[in-house]
Amino acid sequence: MNIFVNKRINFTIASLLSMGLFVSALTAAPNPISPDQPNEKMVAQLEPLKTPEETTATESPTQVSDASSNASQSISSSSVTPRPRAQSQVSVSRGTVSEKSSGPSSSQKATAIIATAKKYIGIKYVWGGTTPSGFDCSGFTQYVFAQHGITLPRVSRDQYNTGRGVSLNSLQPGDLIFFSLDEDKVIDHVGIYTGNGQFINASSSKGVTIYSLGSYWNSHFIGATRVL
Repeated sequence: MNIFVNKRINFTIASLLSMGLFVSALTAAPNPISPDQPNEKMVAQLEPLKTPEETTATESPTQVSDASSNASQSISSSSVTPRPRAQSQVSVSRGTVSEKSSGPSSSQKATAIIATAKKYIGIKYVWGGTTPSGFDCSGFTQYVFAQHGITLPRVSRDQYNTGRGVSLNSLQPGDLIFFSLDEDKVIDHVGIYTGNGQFINASSSKGVTIYSLGSYWNSHFIGATRVL
């Protein structure tokens, strides 16, 4: 009987100790998660994705301000219509604009050259002379043409090689005419044709003078050139 009672007491004590350990374990364990109180991980997992509109609405005031500023600038720039460039207008009345002259014509140059040559009529002949102090034939033609911006070689033979050749029947005022007075067909004299069958030259006998193209001069005629 005593042995039975002791076993019963020991069983009771052991049961009580086991219950105490169980209660202690329950007390130390974290509180279970209830559906009404979800933790942060569950919130993150259960939180629905935000729509673009909701994301835009939750942006910071600075971002919204910058976006609105950019939008206003875009609207402002697109709404400004560029002013067209002013086109220069030039009104020209008829009869008020004249073309610039391209310079005197050949006939005008010839008239001017002949007029210059005639100013020296009576100047004495000087062999090798190239100035109004005295001329030889080629020095005279070179000087007169130079007064009008036309450069001729110094001697008559070289002057014959300038310009383009013309025949005796095609002479025009201002043409250079050449002769061979020694009858050896070598050019040794030159003058300026003035028209009407005449020419002006520096003659060894009369100085600067005008001659007619008579039989004598025609017999010594070699050729003519046109430099105008």
